[in-house]
Amino acid sequence: MLRCRSVALVVAFLVLVSARAGPCWCQEEVEQCGQGDAEGQGAGSGEAVPDGEGDGKLDLGDMFKKGDALLVRKAYGEAIAVYKAILKEAPRSEMALIKRSAAYVKAKKVDEAMRDLDAAISASAKSKQALLKRAQLRRSLCELEEAREDVEAVLQLKENHKTALKERDLLETLRLNLVALDKLFEVKGQKLDENSVEMSKQYFDNIFRDTAFCTKAQVMQARVNQMQRDWPEVIRYTNEVLKYRRSHKESLMMRADAHYQEGMLDACKQTIAQIFRTFPEDKEAGDLYKLVKKVGKLKAKADKLAQENKLRQSLAEYKKLAELEDLNNREIETSTIRILCTSYHQVEKWSSAVEWCSKGLSMIGEDDVALLAARAESYLRLDQLDEAENEARRILNIQQNNQKAHSIIQQVQKMRKMASRKNYYKILEVPKEAEEADIKKAYKKLARKWHPDKNPTNREEAEKMFQDVAEAYEVLTDPEKKQLYDLGEDPNDPNARARSNFGFQHGGGFGGGQQFHFHQNPFQGGGGRQHFHFQYG
Repeated sequence: MLRCRSVALVVAFLVLVSARAGPCWCQEEVEQCGQGDAEGQGAGSGEAVPDGEGDGKLDLGDMFKKGDALLVRKAYGEAIAVYKAILKEAPRSEMALIKRSAAYVKAKKVDEAMRDLDAAISASAKSKQALLKRAQLRRSLCELEEAREDVEAVLQLKENHKTALKERDLLETLRLNLVALDKLFEVKGQKLDENSVEMSKQYFDNIFRDTAFCTKAQVMQARVNQMQRDWPEVIRYTNEVLKYRRSHKESLMMRADAHYQEGMLDACKQTIAQIFRTFPEDKEAGDLYKLVKKVGKLKAKADKLAQENKLRQSLAEYKKLAELEDLNNREIETSTIRILCTSYHQVEKWSSAVEWCSKGLSMIGEDDVALLAARAESYLRLDQLDEAENEARRILNIQQNNQKAHSIIQQVQKMRKMASRKNYYKILEVPKEAEEADIKKAYKKLARKWHPDKNPTNREEAEKMFQDVAEAYEVLTDPEKKQLYDLGEDPNDPNARARSNFGFQHGGGFGGGQQFHFHQNPFQGGGGRQHFHFQYG
């Protein structure tokens, strides 16, 4: 009997002292809560029984001091264990319940914190401190109506309670910001424009300033980030929800999708597994899992072929990946299209290169120099000279000193010049690789055919053709002139030889010495980003 009375006196004394110096749940402390791990820290994560419990000689005052010190050290699990020990001795201790609820809040165990505050109010229905703490926790959860009820209960007990009045104002401000967000989403739907996104930032800032566990606002913020394709931020805000709502399905699905969009396929599957633990038959999660498995299989096969330098086979697999109807992954799609563009260009499949480079530019942006260069040279190889020159000039508008673009323009000009001059091979009706003997034979045949004396009825045409045949023969049977002609130079220009020698010495043109290298897996590390390197000799 004497022992029980002593316990009661100690508890009563602590209640009076803590009314002035109880655990504060202001915004600064709520922000500190976010720094703790949901399971406590280190060895203090479990609710271990503190030394001395069970011998019937606990000093509750010392135990409260120990618990408070542990809270300051952010050893939340240990602090919870200490308050649990106190409550074992004094089950209706209002202050022990309030303090343990504060520790639970910092450990992001909000349901446990709410239960302790409910118990504290049940033990003392007129406890202004317990009512106010529950109002603050409810406000932090954005449970505004319930929080207002607690605030009004405090004001009925003390009409001019300053903290309660301030809390009522905070609740009203929070309500207005939440209503504004709802209206914004209601009007704009799931596609906020740039101005709406900027407007939402102010609302979110105001809400997060006065809350730590507002699931509604955190999910809405993640939705905005999702619209902007800002996947790291989607992951950040959904993680905040999952710290205190571990099975929140919407947050789990959003995080899984963000991992998929980032190319983090293993992380995506882990999050889906977390969904299945609570919702084993969930169709949305099941569909995403099947897609991730299919994409992962295709990528793995294409990557393996690429690492083995089996270029053509790997391109077939990358093409399948890029053409998946349900791929719905911009990161993987753009990386794959870039590979297809540069690789088809490398293996001289010019039409395919133009097709995939064009797709890449439409997705990635029209200022991607690597894709523009690959498409420009592909146009050049297809004799689409206007398109090749236009692409090269676009590159120069982006990079004024781009040597590749300058070289393409020079090639275009040379090819136009060649197109406008006489085609000596066509005149003599021989292929470009014809031997000198074949050229002489063709010349003799055509010279007889077009000799003016043998063409009295069309003498003028015959004279022109006879002259062209002689001119073609002179150039194509002279090794030096033939070489200049084949390089696109004027064989009768005395400066042409010097120019051609300079080109050979400085590696001009596009032919020869090209190599294709896969230096590492294009999707290595789960990030989904390509690391292919195309080297030109």
